[in-house]
Amino acid sequence: MKKTILLLLSLSLQPALCSAGVTRAATTTSASASASAGVSAVSLSPLSSPSSLAAPALAPSLAPSLAAPAPASAPSALAARVPAAAHVSQGALAERLQRRFAALDAAFPIPAASPAAALRRHIRDELLDTARTVAAADAVLLETVAGEADRALAAIQKRLDAGEIDPSMNLRVDPDGAPVAPRSRPVKVGVYPVAADPFHWGHLIVALRAVGDLSVDKVVFVLAGDDPRKPAMTPVLERHPMGIEVLNGFAPFFVYSPIAVGTQFDGETNIFRILALNSGVPIQAWYMVGDDHYRLTDKKGNPDTLPKLEANRAKMSGPDSALHELKVAFIERERPSEAVPTTLEVKFIEHAGFEASSTAVREGTHVLVPHKAIEYARRKGLYGMAEPPSPVK
Repeated sequence: MKKTILLLLSLSLQPALCSAGVTRAATTTSASASASAGVSAVSLSPLSSPSSLAAPALAPSLAPSLAAPAPASAPSALAARVPAAAHVSQGALAERLQRRFAALDAAFPIPAASPAAALRRHIRDELLDTARTVAAADAVLLETVAGEADRALAAIQKRLDAGEIDPSMNLRVDPDGAPVAPRSRPVKVGVYPVAADPFHWGHLIVALRAVGDLSVDKVVFVLAGDDPRKPAMTPVLERHPMGIEVLNGFAPFFVYSPIAVGTQFDGETNIFRILALNSGVPIQAWYMVGDDHYRLTDKKGNPDTLPKLEANRAKMSGPDSALHELKVAFIERERPSEAVPTTLEVKFIEHAGFEASSTAVREGTHVLVPHKAIEYARRKGLYGMAEPPSPVK
């Protein structure tokens, strides 16, 4: 077992992991990239697209003969190496994580004063708190989260160093919030609709990737409202405060939006509602969604993400249509092999690097959840989380 653990640690320090690029990004053309009425208030910085991020553009035509996206590359070493759960004692796990952090510092140097370094410290504190308070925590999973987070943060730091992103830029994401003064530079934002029932590390790592790979100033998380069609979903009154506690630790890169509260609007509608809050503000918005929605119709035969966004852009466009640019970032899950015709610019961004789902958390894999969410769930008795044992010092 010791040899296996040492081998895993050795693999995680391979130089190949230092690459901050996305595994694959395919770009479909954007005939008319302007998104009408408003998107969430977040700033995005211009994307200097590495060659690894963009595949040849597809024709704007809707003909089914469009070329397929470029094939996906092999999974990262970190993603490939996550085995079955590896459990060690809580005290030993905390020490093991500290050694992992030191190795990652050498692999991914980040200036101590950078906001990326502050976020790295927060992520590591969350992982250590989980190691100390969650019984039988999966050591390899926690190490993998630390490695994937550092890889994403290194890509963010490159954007910061180049002056390509500015996480201090703001957009209005709350209908009750104050308007934002227009700036000459467009605000670049990722808009990520999630149920967050609960948040897990997969959501957060993907959003970090979006900042570095899409060159957005921040990611706006739109947490779903209550939905009578989903009675098992944790109510807004508990789910949203828990989400806010998680996202506060990721400021200024992540922002919470309450725009879905009290509605049953889908994400493809809410992104335009956010844009509408920012009249006169130039915005470049990436709508973020899993690539299982990269298709024209869903399993019930209804329009899926791309046609819905195109239809809403036509319906909801207004005086700001020339100021609001809409693009779509699909998160790699199923890795589709055929292109979907669209007038929107499309890219694919790498998944988290490990298996994660809110369903797995609800079924007992609590180690997937940031510690702030664990604390909240324990206070409220959510997801079967029991009160923690005394922390191991």
